[in-house]
Amino acid sequence: MNQLDEKDTYISLIRDMADFDYAYYVLGQSKIPDAEYDRLFTKLKAVEEKHPDWIRPDSPTQRVGSPLPEGSKFDRVEHAVPMISLESLFSVEEVEAFHTRVLKALDGEGGDPPRYVCEPKWDGVSASLIYEKGLLVRAVSRGDGAVGEEITANIRAVGGVPLRLRGDAPLLLEIRGEILMPISAFDSLNAQLIGEGEKPFANPRNATAGTLKRLDPSPVAKRGLRIFAYEMARLEGVPEPSTHQGAISALADWGFPVSPWLEVVDGPVGVESFHANMEARRGTEDFEMDGVVAKVDQKSLRDVLGSRARTPRWACALKFAPREEITRLLDIEIQVGRTGRLTPRAHLEPVNIGGVVVKHATLHNERNMRDIDVRIGDVVVVRRAGDVIPQVLGPVLERREGNEKPFCWPQTCPTCSAAVAGKGEIVFCPNVDCPAQARRRLQHFASRGALRIEGMGEKAIDLFSEKGLLSSLDTLFTLDWDAVAALDGWGVKSAESLKEQIEMAKTAEWPRFLFALGIPGIGPETARALCLSFSTLDGMRIAADAGNAEDAFTAVEGVGPEVAASLISFFREKRNLDVLKKMEAAGVKPRPIEALASGGYLEGFTFVLTGTLAKSRSAAKEEIENAGGKVTGTVSKKTSFLVAGDNPGSKLKKAQTCGVEVINEKSLSLLLRGETP
Repeated sequence: MNQLDEKDTYISLIRDMADFDYAYYVLGQSKIPDAEYDRLFTKLKAVEEKHPDWIRPDSPTQRVGSPLPEGSKFDRVEHAVPMISLESLFSVEEVEAFHTRVLKALDGEGGDPPRYVCEPKWDGVSASLIYEKGLLVRAVSRGDGAVGEEITANIRAVGGVPLRLRGDAPLLLEIRGEILMPISAFDSLNAQLIGEGEKPFANPRNATAGTLKRLDPSPVAKRGLRIFAYEMARLEGVPEPSTHQGAISALADWGFPVSPWLEVVDGPVGVESFHANMEARRGTEDFEMDGVVAKVDQKSLRDVLGSRARTPRWACALKFAPREEITRLLDIEIQVGRTGRLTPRAHLEPVNIGGVVVKHATLHNERNMRDIDVRIGDVVVVRRAGDVIPQVLGPVLERREGNEKPFCWPQTCPTCSAAVAGKGEIVFCPNVDCPAQARRRLQHFASRGALRIEGMGEKAIDLFSEKGLLSSLDTLFTLDWDAVAALDGWGVKSAESLKEQIEMAKTAEWPRFLFALGIPGIGPETARALCLSFSTLDGMRIAADAGNAEDAFTAVEGVGPEVAASLISFFREKRNLDVLKKMEAAGVKPRPIEALASGGYLEGFTFVLTGTLAKSRSAAKEEIENAGGKVTGTVSKKTSFLVAGDNPGSKLKKAQTCGVEVINEKSLSLLLRGETP
């Protein structure tokens, strides 16, 4: 191939990979397998190493740049168009008052009352992205709204951000977007941080902000950040859309991911209805949202309404019910985790936070308790962090009466009385035979994220342990079923049901089994990556015992020296090897990952799930993926099937509009078996 042809191939490869990225991040479609994408990426890098003068700014290799020098700071940049805030509303009455103000200010301008475009208010980090002649040239954080920090290198690594716009690009485009960390990615990140002895993030927004402030952009790509474009700030070279709907449609055409939920409504009633629908979704989606945004759709009417110093008169944010409340701290209990880590748990006067009665909350660790100076008897602020895990934020000092009691951190394990080790953020019981650690290891082993043994929850494990039926992981597979059936509240039927679940767990998927072992630093994604390289338990055990074990493990993407050390330590520890041998003798044989690879019945098909299913969504998603299919959260014309359960949401209507085939769970089961529904 001559150099001219080689360069043409290089340019075509960049365009193809941009199309693959657009399909994945915007359309929710995977056009090629990950392995093929990786092969093309490697090919692209090889060409650029050979011809560095050919490198283009929109090449996928340029998403992650070099880290800034140690001690550097991000440059401060003034926004050409200020990133002002929205007026926050908290009630139906306030929405009606907002609408009345809009009507009064318009004074009949435009004829009919204005329509509002409603969309979720994402709980992430706002940023401004600037494109010149279709190329991303700068990204700036919100800052104080007038001045932000240049974060271009990090934004380039955010999933879904187009490096070059699709189609006919304008001369200049400035957009506003919300950078978000999916809740699933946040959970994996925190599990990794905890496994490495690092402090976890309080919520996805904090994790997003912390990630975008890193001087090294490499972790940005690994942490799974995403973007939703929500506003067009500047546009030159093409006609400006006359409505917000039109602007969002144009952004989507240029390659930006936009909100999957956007609805044009009439008046306060429409806003309130959309708000109710979104609040019902809260906690079921993979992104945090804390309200809805309503904007006047017609751009000409926005111009008439104008803005105040800090907020536009043409938009508002109707917040969801608050998820922070105050209550009294009754007591503090020290819990022992599966790795021996001691964690303080607050016992609270029951308080309703966002529709959930909270009786307990985390205090994180000794250092956090010392920093916030919380005492037994304090009135405290409690938040449902990430809308799931309650945490104590701190005491309400003005409510302190003088009889509150400082908490004395124990010097011995509350379960086995061994002297504790460590201090500050990490205090732990070093006794590997500690009964509390064994119980928590069993609890993790049987959990839904691991072996998913229904019926083997915390209460059952505690009961079986107290009765001497359980001690280590292997004893789960050699339970005395007559003894289980004889326990209060059990019986033969319950025992048989649990026995069936445990029998199924003996042939669990290899990645699930590895994660279930509870090795520090091994989350679900890392487990899957390891299992792709080490296809069996024996293979991993042999690798851990070899002289080059660290090199073998760190060659796996996402595995660093700390995780490699955890693996080596685990598989070289005689206790652990004995437990694994006993499991094998009991018939435990994890299913090799080859059985989960591509080429299944559903390869090439994309599914969306909606409504209430008989099985959990995560279980249905896993079954589809194990059969080679892909599950996304957004319906498009490229969606193969919508699986509809009871009370399906708006996705059903969109599927019908797009001509997507709608099936039920029974039909899905047939597809999973390779049969025609």
